[in-house]
Amino acid sequence: MFGPVPALKLSHAMDVLRYKLVRSLLQSVFVSKGVCRLSTVVVLGISLLAPVASPLAYEPAPDLGRIKRVAVLYSAPLDFPATEMTERGIREALLNNTTFHIQMFTEYLDLSRFRDLKQRNALAGLLQQRYAKGATDLIISVDVPAANFLLERAESVLPDIPIVMCSIPEVLRERLETSPLRKRTCAVFEPANGMDLVKSALSLKPEAKHAVLITGAFENDELRAVDLRKTLEAFGNRLQLLDLAGLSIGGLIERVRNLPPDAVIFYSTFFVDGNGRSFVPREVLKIISDQAPVPVFGPYEQYLGYGIVGGSLTSLRLQGKKAGEMAIRVLEGESPTAIPFDYGVDTCVKGFDWRQLKRWGISESALPAGSTVMYRESSMWDLYKSYIMGVISLMLLESMLIIALAINLQKRKRAEVALRNSRQDLRTLAGRLISSQEEELSRLSREFHDDLAQRLAAVAIESGTLELRSRNVQEPVLQKIRHIKEQLIGLSEDVHAISRQIHPAILRDLGLVSAIKSHCMRFSTREKTPVVFESHDVPEAIPNEIALCIYRVLQESLRNIAKHAHAKNIEVDLRGLGENIMLRIKDDGVGFVPQGVRQTPGIGLASMRERVDYVNGRFSISSEPGKGTVVEVSVPAQRRN
Repeated sequence: MFGPVPALKLSHAMDVLRYKLVRSLLQSVFVSKGVCRLSTVVVLGISLLAPVASPLAYEPAPDLGRIKRVAVLYSAPLDFPATEMTERGIREALLNNTTFHIQMFTEYLDLSRFRDLKQRNALAGLLQQRYAKGATDLIISVDVPAANFLLERAESVLPDIPIVMCSIPEVLRERLETSPLRKRTCAVFEPANGMDLVKSALSLKPEAKHAVLITGAFENDELRAVDLRKTLEAFGNRLQLLDLAGLSIGGLIERVRNLPPDAVIFYSTFFVDGNGRSFVPREVLKIISDQAPVPVFGPYEQYLGYGIVGGSLTSLRLQGKKAGEMAIRVLEGESPTAIPFDYGVDTCVKGFDWRQLKRWGISESALPAGSTVMYRESSMWDLYKSYIMGVISLMLLESMLIIALAINLQKRKRAEVALRNSRQDLRTLAGRLISSQEEELSRLSREFHDDLAQRLAAVAIESGTLELRSRNVQEPVLQKIRHIKEQLIGLSEDVHAISRQIHPAILRDLGLVSAIKSHCMRFSTREKTPVVFESHDVPEAIPNEIALCIYRVLQESLRNIAKHAHAKNIEVDLRGLGENIMLRIKDDGVGFVPQGVRQTPGIGLASMRERVDYVNGRFSISSEPGKGTVVEVSVPAQRRN
């Protein structure tokens, strides 16, 4: 069906492509020398910007009188934030109208970068060829350079076409009133909010004694700074004005770095610096804010998040929307002279940057009523609310287990304090604690395996039965039941794995060699890392505490390799050497500096040393960065007192 939406979307996409092509072409002119005449390249570049309407826009329509063509002249390129926000508002208003099918044609004049007379003459000729003589029903100009361009040339280039100007300061009103264009032009002015901005800044920083005005050297910069400069001069009895208008970017940054601590910066726009170089104002603002030792205030919404504190800010999106609504009124037949100027009173928003408030120690209670605080950093509760609630629920379900572990921990602490002064007593205590821990782990393993795992398995079976009985329910519900069943099965398997991990029953049933071999195989399968295990002359009868010590050292070593080493190959060697049993674990991982680990040992290494020391064994680690790690343990084959 014929309509404006598909036409506008395709037209906007073509605008983006044509803008990128012409920018590349124009940049090449200033790099090459003598390749082609500048005027020829300018005309060719501008022709690339020719608006291409969607093929849908040319399909037959039942009422051709409802089709209206609107040309929008943007002063800045498409990649300028102000252009993007104004365009969003214009399109919002034109797309939402129910009276006409709108064909939009966009021109990005880029007048702040290409300012010489030849280019402007070429641009005027192209616009005349493209839009004069009934080729368009209305023109919308955006920003000061486009407005000045029309005031100077529209009578000869684009005669008799209604014009809507937007995003221009009120200082242009008198010139527009006296211009021949007034009989066919209406306008949306930016609100003169300089007084509100200065009062807001002084209410938040009452100790300020210097007001620093920053603006560029382009016609757009100069006109936009008029209202703000007059406002600051009106506060001459309270603020000393430091006018930094028209400086080079380097000189400006140097001046900003050396501002007094009782200063406040008021940033207007900065399209062109004193050396004639072009900039994006918002990017300059970011640099100024990063270098400034004092707060920065600015009048535009698109500055929020790039360094200004905030305040009453002009929304260019709302400006564009106002212009679009005014354009619809003109297209409906209302005379532009009958439409009063809109001074943008309701195009302001009250916004503040939370990060800048924190940076300058400004309390949110000092902000005006109805203000919106943006870029607020989320608290831990906001970020992890669901996880915290899950943990709390789990803690409540396992409260009895926590109490038991807490009692055990208190007993351990009392025992450690009582035996602190004796090395032998400390070793005995360590042994007792290890034994107590293993007993507790054994008990927990049995509870996990015999109680919790069985209950989970039963619930999984019940969920499977529920799935079979719910064939006739809606598919989303059935999928949810399947998901719950799969989660229960996975959780049951995880509980089984934890049970095996905390207490290896295979060590008691099949012996040390089989237990180590089995653990190496499980580790290799889980971590996708090959583990080569060899055993030689290992005694069959090994005391349980010796076997458990070796197994726990292997278990902790492989865990450390998986977490830190990033190894590709692991070798595990277990052998009997006379009256001792030796375990050697070698990997080709990233390695580390053992001296640093000894100074700040982790719990894992400390636990391994405690276990080996308890059975009168020897424990050593050798490693170098980039050359892997070797862990060696030698323990007596029979327990010695």
